[in-house]
Amino acid sequence: MKNTFYLLMLFIGIAITGCEPMEDIHNDIDEKISNVEGSMDYTLQEEDYTDNLGLSFTSFDSEDDARELIPALLSDLYPALGKNSSVNVTFNVYDPIRVEEYVVTATDYEAVGLTENYFSGMGDIVDFLQFQFPQAEQGDYVELTYNTLADEEAYMLNDADFSLIGEEFEDEYPDPASSAGEYGNFERRETNDAYWSNEMILEAINEVLLENIDGVEGQKYNVSYDIYNGSAGTESMTVQFNGNAYVAVGGTPYELTTDDYDLAGAELAEAYPEPAGNAAQYHSFAIDEDSENYWSMDMILEAFNIVLKENFPDAVDGDKFEISYDVYSGGVSTKLQAVILQDGTYVIDESAAVSTIEETKVFAFTNNSWNTPLILEEEDYTEMGQSYPNFDDEDEAIYKLAIFLENRFPYAQDGDFVALGYDFYSGETTREYANFVFEDGEFNYIPSVVESSLQFGNDGTQWVPDNTIRYSLSGADYGIIASALEDDYGNPVESMENYSNFDRREGNSAYWSDEMLLEAMQALLNEIAPNAEVGQQYVLTFDIYNGTNTTESLSLIKDESGTWVLNNEE
Repeated sequence: MKNTFYLLMLFIGIAITGCEPMEDIHNDIDEKISNVEGSMDYTLQEEDYTDNLGLSFTSFDSEDDARELIPALLSDLYPALGKNSSVNVTFNVYDPIRVEEYVVTATDYEAVGLTENYFSGMGDIVDFLQFQFPQAEQGDYVELTYNTLADEEAYMLNDADFSLIGEEFEDEYPDPASSAGEYGNFERRETNDAYWSNEMILEAINEVLLENIDGVEGQKYNVSYDIYNGSAGTESMTVQFNGNAYVAVGGTPYELTTDDYDLAGAELAEAYPEPAGNAAQYHSFAIDEDSENYWSMDMILEAFNIVLKENFPDAVDGDKFEISYDVYSGGVSTKLQAVILQDGTYVIDESAAVSTIEETKVFAFTNNSWNTPLILEEEDYTEMGQSYPNFDDEDEAIYKLAIFLENRFPYAQDGDFVALGYDFYSGETTREYANFVFEDGEFNYIPSVVESSLQFGNDGTQWVPDNTIRYSLSGADYGIIASALEDDYGNPVESMENYSNFDRREGNSAYWSDEMLLEAMQALLNEIAPNAEVGQQYVLTFDIYNGTNTTESLSLIKDESGTWVLNNEE
């Protein structure tokens, strides 16, 4: 009652003396309210993104945007929080699949041990991607542009092609054009008015291929066509696109089969026991010079001679072949070698150039390896009930794609990761990619919006991104310090270990000075945060005894030398 009376009289006295002292009291109260030190968690709500921050979506485009915009929001939300306060903020970040573009250079081929500026197969591509992107994570995509061996594609002239030839060449070659258009073949009798020479046929092939195919420089086509030379037959011509036109090139393409490796292995077993046995077993030639199974180029040529003479007994000098074969050097890859028959022996055709094309493909890092994504085919869209070979609704696409994957991979196991490409129509058709992971018996879509969090600290004037970890020592932590400093500070360490606190009474044999406390906290952080990055901050709170049981705190930061030092900015 007495206290209430004194308080009442105080306020009456203030009122009598005027309003200026009252204003001072209010200012003092406001100052104290606005300098509250606190620590809390906050998750951004929908209205925070749209109403308070003025964003169009309930996510940030990047973490940098979050760092820039959130401080102003915190000032509005927590006007009372002052210096040394912290808020751990959880928010959404838009994280769509980003396809990194990379063009392989001549230096790149050399860097991965290739002697030629091209990849001979998927093995070479995977080796390069692993070399170039060693930190790749699950679901990363790369659009790679590179040179590769040009697979020779087959093309057969049809009736429509001969009709086109008849129309396009009727002025230049009236009789040959008329005959080709009418009969769907090339007249090959030199004495006939409708005769087609090799040069004329090449012109016709150019007309057809340029009309029907988007030319890729370096790409080869083995073009077959019907002829008449007194009787019906067929011929073929291998052509290659040089960037402007198709020119006649090379020899007959031939890919070694398992039977061919078996044949070469049997025939050369006596001469080269280990290499021959290895080739027959694994259907490839080992080209690692340190291997007992090593095949030199001369040995491989011996194998080619055995195979070609077996399969082409009627070949004559001058006949050319382009041989595709597999080699092993840590992994299997395909190589191409041009050979020519000279004096009854196949030798390297020095005049032939390896046919390569520039190719651009997308690769994805899935299940700890680089692979091509699963790309939907037209029939896949039909299977999912789409009227067109695309989607026009993202939610519908994700729903149907999950079911599609469950049907495609009925034996999927937990953790299996699938990268998938599909066509999406929104005024125009674009290729989109989506990642799925198999969990709890179903394929789950990995969303493009992910949850993230950042800590912000108040420096006394504003909120700033803050990586400070606030840590209170436990019983085990005092044990860690004791193990580290027991040889340096006998009584203080023994006391600390017994009571789980630091004695701060000066003059006491168990006294911990400021310098000793710094050593203790350094030893602790070296143990519990050995991999902390430079700039990481800790505020360590620990129990002390100074006549009564209470706590103190020490702020440390990891400097450029990797040492924990006092954080003077705190």
